[in-house]
Amino acid sequence: MSEENRKTLEIYEKFGKNYLDNAKYRNSLKQKEVDEENKKAILDGFSRLGKYARILEIGAGGGEASLMAKKLGFKVFASDVPEYFLNEIRAKGLPCCKFNVLTDDLEGRKFDGVMAFRVFLHFNPEDLRVALNRVYKLLRPGGRFVGSMINIEDKKVRDGWYDFPGKYHIGAERYFYYYSLAEIEEAFKKAGFLLDEMNIRGGDSGKRWFEFILTKPSGVKPMIIKYIEDNILPEYKKLSGHTDVHINQVISRSLAFVEDLPEVDINMAYVIAAYHDLGRLVDDDAHNLISAEIMRNDEKLRDFFSEAEIETMAEAVEDHRASLKGDPRTIYGKIVSSADRNVDVDDMLARSYDCAVGLYPDKTEDERIEIARTWLYEKYRPDGYAVKKIYFSTPDDKECFEKIGEITKDPLTYRKIARAFNRKRRL
Repeated sequence: MSEENRKTLEIYEKFGKNYLDNAKYRNSLKQKEVDEENKKAILDGFSRLGKYARILEIGAGGGEASLMAKKLGFKVFASDVPEYFLNEIRAKGLPCCKFNVLTDDLEGRKFDGVMAFRVFLHFNPEDLRVALNRVYKLLRPGGRFVGSMINIEDKKVRDGWYDFPGKYHIGAERYFYYYSLAEIEEAFKKAGFLLDEMNIRGGDSGKRWFEFILTKPSGVKPMIIKYIEDNILPEYKKLSGHTDVHINQVISRSLAFVEDLPEVDINMAYVIAAYHDLGRLVDDDAHNLISAEIMRNDEKLRDFFSEAEIETMAEAVEDHRASLKGDPRTIYGKIVSSADRNVDVDDMLARSYDCAVGLYPDKTEDERIEIARTWLYEKYRPDGYAVKKIYFSTPDDKECFEKIGEITKDPLTYRKIARAFNRKRRL
């Protein structure tokens, strides 16, 4: 981290209240416009990731963008460095942590998306290189990075230290660095990102800000992705229990695990995740076996894989269920089995209850809640059968399993939580 950035963080630590007070005042003059801008940027960047995608905000400030992302249905984790900002974020009820993208790591956590609005404008070229490389590592394959930076062509002053006059004044100088379009595109490319979209707008000239959407390449062949997205994933919308959302999560988690396993074919892991629950369309109890047969009988897969590879994938699909005895036969089975575990408490509550509704339409709400609780407890208690079948995991997984195991062990506690959750969903 450069000395310029270190001193700038000290300024925000000391003058954080001034900064947020000014921001609140500016936003209040055009709150609807600000909200719509945040909403558009988040949806443009992350809607393709699907509901419940995990989003990290770097430099969240007062947390307005994170709060908007949460309202839009994403699972948001806000971060910043100054304590005043973190306290403001906590006051909004958002999960957050102290995180400096130039110096810190997040203990192996991976995200579907990262956003950083008006943050990287404080980074000189070396800081920018470090920050982009760290964001790249924080993203799972196929993840997206959304953010904004200042355009050198709209520069009113030189790079360096200054404090804005009038409504942007906070009482101390901060360090700023402006980039040209060619410079910033080259930095993105060197970090490994694909540039999906770049807009230049804002300010008196309409050229003040670069607003960008980047993608971390998934490594999966585009022709395979197209076939799966056009023909396989839409089938899951026919099932209850947010199954289509769940499939996207399993794909995301599988790709994240594979990134650290060079011996694994990421194309095979992707297809296994996409097919693993298709059999639920026919018979839930035998869905793993049916899903494997669907895969074996899909002639289109032979355009991409050998017979031996298709058989390996089919075996992984057969082996993915946590309730089966024994371990999966291959590493591919272990990957999809691990990825198949839910790692979000709200998603667990929603999926288990909705599955109970689909299977037991004549039961009362409390009866369905108890059925869902039993399912979850048997799977995620400390010695639960699903916990034993996790071969790859992250710190977030462990925290989630501990929490769901705790709340499901007592029927009365779980009923109270599930009723409140269902009421909130109906609003």
